[in-house]
Order: sequence, then C-alpha cells, then structure tokens
Amino acid sequence: MRYLLDTCILSQFMRGNPGVLKQLKNTPPEWIAVSTVTCMEVEYGLRLNPQRAAKLRPVIEPLLDAVHILPYSREDADATAAIRAILKQSGMPIGPYDMMLAGCAKHRGLVFVTDNTEEFRRVDGLLLENWVSR
Repeated sequence: MRYLLDTCILSQFMRGNPGVLKQLKNTPPEWIAVSTVTCMEVEYGLRLNPQRAAKLRPVIEPLLDAVHILPYSREDADATAAIRAILKQSGMPIGPYDMMLAGCAKHRGLVFVTDNTEEFRRVDGLLLENWVSR
C-alpha cells in the first residue's frame, strides 16, 4: 500500500472528477487503501439521501471492493492522540475524523490523498497529494 484516500477524494470519484479518475486508473488497486473511518463517512452520506444512494452505491462499491480497507487500529489511535495533542497545543485543531485519518496515514507511512491539503498541512510529517482536477 502507498496511498490512503480521504473521504473527499471518494466524493470526487463519485462526481467523476477527471484528475481523480485518471489517478485511480493509473494506480494499481493494491497500492490504494481506504480507512474504515472513511467507509463510515461515505455510508453516512449515502444513508442521508436514499435516492442519491441508489445512483452512487453502484459507483462506489466496486472501488471499495477493489482496494484495501484498513480497520482503525490501536496504533492508529495512538498516532491520532499525538496529532490531536500537538494541534491543540498549537491552537490549530482539525476535525476529529480528519485527525483519525491523518493518524492512520502517518502511523502506516502512507501518502494521504486529499483535496483538503490546507487543513492537513497542519499535521507535521504527513505526506500529502491532491488528485483533484480543477
């Protein structure tokens, strides 16, 4: 595995963003991971709008079936706690799920793929890429 995808990247995938589609097409599925935290966020979004879910579930499920799904581990939680403490002390917190995803990526040495690089730059040592086309 090399990459951990943020929830916003999966959203852009479902919207057909050309940059995200190109990167996913050119990246072997075994290099890509999605956290169970992101799976929860995607599922929550789908459950909020059943009509939209009927259209999007057939798009997202094959991707989730093709990549690694990473359970959020105790070691991920420890890395998240360290990130949370540092960001709180510096007065630059980020959202709780974002911290969990950053902790997972950092602990596992994965590049975190997000369209929210401004927020995640606050996490020292987190490797970032943005695959979204503008």
